[in-house]
Amino acid sequence: MAKYQPRLDLTDWKRTSAQEVDKIMAIVAPELHSFIEEHASLSRLMDRVREGYDAEIYREALNQIGHELEHHFLFEEKYILSRLENHIPETEVGPIAKLKSEHDVIRKHHREALDMFEGHDPENPSQELIQKMGLLAYLLKKHIEKEDHYLFPLFSVILTEDEKKAIARDVNRPL
Repeated sequence: MAKYQPRLDLTDWKRTSAQEVDKIMAIVAPELHSFIEEHASLSRLMDRVREGYDAEIYREALNQIGHELEHHFLFEEKYILSRLENHIPETEVGPIAKLKSEHDVIRKHHREALDMFEGHDPENPSQELIQKMGLLAYLLKKHIEKEDHYLFPLFSVILTEDEKKAIARDVNRPL
């Protein structure tokens, strides 16, 4: 019996365009623009990952995702979500819990993809690695779309001006 090969339905995949990013920036508070800019860059890289196996693109993507996990996700959790708790105190369900959960899922799949990549044969990449990279790219794209199209515009309205200024200040400070 053949081994089950799960397939992602990627028909809802949409390439990142500069016009879309500009429109998103227009509805998001300027203090949060750095997050949108980082999303746009990573999203374009995920478009390249989806094009198919390329060891250099995979390496670049895994490195960039690792950087995002150490900085961008941390900044969202520490500086935005902690302030959002002032307005949405429920942290077991709702946007705060959902974002943290998605961050954890992406971290897990990044670790797994990184382990697979580090031990892979560049001349003969495994289907598992290609599928894992496709899944990771898909998860990141969908996460970015959710944040950019729904959450950051809402955060821009919910957070006070002082909270948004504090986020911009905190993000520009060294860790």
